[in-house]
Amino acid sequence: MKFVRTVVIFDQGELIGGPQWAAMHGAVVRAVDAIVNPLGNDRFVIRRRTPKLDKNGKKTSQWHRNGVVPIRDQFLRRLRELGWESERPTGLGRSSSLMKGAKEKARVRLLDFPSKRVFTHEDRDWAEVFNETVGDFDFYTELEGGIRCVVEWETGNISSSHRSMNKLCLVMMAQLIDIAVLVVPSVELYRHLTDRIGNWKELSPYLPFWHRFGAQLQRGLLAITVVEHDELTDDEGIPYLPQGKDGRSAEGAARLG
Repeated sequence: MKFVRTVVIFDQGELIGGPQWAAMHGAVVRAVDAIVNPLGNDRFVIRRRTPKLDKNGKKTSQWHRNGVVPIRDQFLRRLRELGWESERPTGLGRSSSLMKGAKEKARVRLLDFPSKRVFTHEDRDWAEVFNETVGDFDFYTELEGGIRCVVEWETGNISSSHRSMNKLCLVMMAQLIDIAVLVVPSVELYRHLTDRIGNWKELSPYLPFWHRFGAQLQRGLLAITVVEHDELTDDEGIPYLPQGKDGRSAEGAARLG
């Protein structure tokens, strides 16, 4: 698979010039380069999308596309070989106050209405009112100097991508990680993957929002890495990568009459 670009959205603390960022980004690029199709090939070649046919042989609005989980699985194996941990549980937790990671003027202040009482982490019912579970990190490692790094590989729809970005911002605000990268397909690749998979084109309009969020932090680097196929093919001897059984994949299959 081909690395296209990495866009650093914010860098608080000048992490971009450190050896940890260079090592992390190098690991991501090497893991991307190692993704091939078909297995045993030296490149990532996938089938071009083609329209599905109905029972009468007529074209429908649905497409034969490639699934994304097999691609992520290759990436996962490579990062594990490099010493990364996968599916690491995380939660914000009462002890890791969201307020401490932000600059003074940007600290979180939540009010109950109509009492106008300020919520605090010391409230006995805090956990009953606010959920602080944000899901596992896809890939996690800790580098020299205690620099904590996370990579999220997008396998869901565009809403999933936004959740991933928001999660990464939250855990940086809570000072649980230092560097984070979300890996997404390019415009050219996503057309041939599961319908509405998270992708660079649909995320890029929101970069100013995340950039302004980053300005509130004391420390943290957030980036998006864009990847792409090496080659498209119409060769029927190369099967489509299998899709999942839920979400948009199942929805598309159900609509095909």
